Amino acid sequence: MRFDLETRYNDYDTAGHVNNAVYLTYFEVARMKVWAALVGPRRDVGFVIAEASVRYVSRAQLGEPLAIDIRTAEVRDKAWVWSYRVLDSRDGRLVADGRTVQVMYDFDAGTTVPIPAELRSRLADV
Repeated sequence: MRFDLETRYNDYDTAGHVNNAVYLTYFEVARMKVWAALVGPRRDVGFVIAEASVRYVSRAQLGEPLAIDIRTAEVRDKAWVWSYRVLDSRDGRLVADGRTVQVMYDFDAGTTVPIPAELRSRLADV
């Protein structure tokens, strides 16, 4: 799935390019859009982030339009991996990429749980 990113003025540092810490926020924006598409407004399913990484490839400067691709790279018993690519919308130049590992979590019980079968198949389609 691809989403346009709406960069904010405070995303940029004094050199005029997107600050390295902001990319994890961009991943979060894409992750929450996909999660909403997968489960809707349900509050009975949730996850925690177990791992996150970013690889910086090229600068994104003030005013450059950005997009983010997100896809499911792997589905495990209790966890899945989403991979991300931040791109310049004009020419597809790769700005950064990365991944996060999400773990299904029962917040009431305080424990990890297996991914439900219906969600597992939906994750595979992302």
